[in-house]
Amino acid sequence: MDEKEKKIKQLAEIKNLLTEFSKQYLTEELAGYVFTLLEKLGRKRAYSITRGKKEIWASAIVYVIARLNFLFDTENPNYLTADVICDFFGTKKSTVSTKATDIEKACNIRMGEEGLCSSDISDSLSFVKLTNGMIVTKKQAKEMGLM
Repeated sequence: MDEKEKKIKQLAEIKNLLTEFSKQYLTEELAGYVFTLLEKLGRKRAYSITRGKKEIWASAIVYVIARLNFLFDTENPNYLTADVICDFFGTKKSTVSTKATDIEKACNIRMGEEGLCSSDISDSLSFVKLTNGMIVTKKQAKEMGLM
């Protein structure tokens, strides 16, 4: 099996795991972010998703989305613990956390990343410069009717 076939097979297996997890624990919106990140990883050439266990990849992808959307915060209506993620996939928290950080670096993901977190979070963490030189959050600019 060549590298391309391995990659396609691994991505399909990871997607199946993520689908099962999403059905049980995630909203449709959050599941969408999970699959968006999987696609983003699948397109990376310098970062091989074929190395390592599919369960670790799947749990790390969910972990990244959970961090970006503040799902580890008990006040969040979609509250999720790292234990729930790791128990579901049979992985260790330290391994998953490390892999999640690697994914964030490889994909250049930052807090408020559009397409991977809710627009409310993204708008609160993104800044725009107004014509008068003032810098405000995207959320503020929308509230002022400037966007």
